[in-house]
Amino acid sequence: MSKVKGLETYKKYWEDQASFMDQSPWDQQKILTLTLSNDFEKNIEELKFSNHSLLREGGKLTLRLKVPYNYSELDDFEGKSIELLGIDKNCLIDMRLGNSNCTHNLKTK
Repeated sequence: MSKVKGLETYKKYWEDQASFMDQSPWDQQKILTLTLSNDFEKNIEELKFSNHSLLREGGKLTLRLKVPYNYSELDDFEGKSIELLGIDKNCLIDMRLGNSNCTHNLKTK
């Protein structure tokens, strides 16, 4: 029997890793962006990626995900993420960490 994979597995794994803390496990300033070939389209429903996280355009799929606050301290964070998500490396075109451009934590002056 194979392990369950997908967005829920990804989120639960990183939340469990930070369960001892009294703060959110997620870095509010960074996101992981994966660009996938359309060959991966058939796996989207099975892995339960939300429409909010997934963008379809130009013959590619772009998946944007939260990252754990300590992603930079983890050994092979990117590799573990792909494994948890159940993404076939042959379908992966690009992977990068970037700014989330999230403004909900900013305070107006």
